[in-house]
Amino acid sequence: MTTTTLRKWGGATAVSLPKAVLAMLDLRPGSEVAVSVRGKTIVLAPAHRRPTLAQLEKEQRALERARGKSPADAQWLDGPARGKEAL
Repeated sequence: MTTTTLRKWGGATAVSLPKAVLAMLDLRPGSEVAVSVRGKTIVLAPAHRRPTLAQLEKEQRALERARGKSPADAQWLDGPARGKEAL
C-alpha cells in the first residue's frame, strides 16, 4: 500500500497520486475519476462514460473500413424466423 498526503488547493483539498498508480490505471492529469465512500474508505475509480450514438457510429464505420465490407445483415434479416419473433 502507498500513502500520500492531503494538500490544500484553493478552497478544496487535493490528493496526489503516485506515478505508478496512475500508470497502472492508465490515468493522466485531466482524467475523470468517480469518487465514492464505502464505510470509512474513500474509493477512486476511473470514470467510464457511456459513448454517444455518434461515437458508436464513427467506431462502426472505422471497423467496416478496416474489414473492407459492412456486416452481412441480409443473412439474418431475410432468413426464416427461428424462435417466437413477431414479424
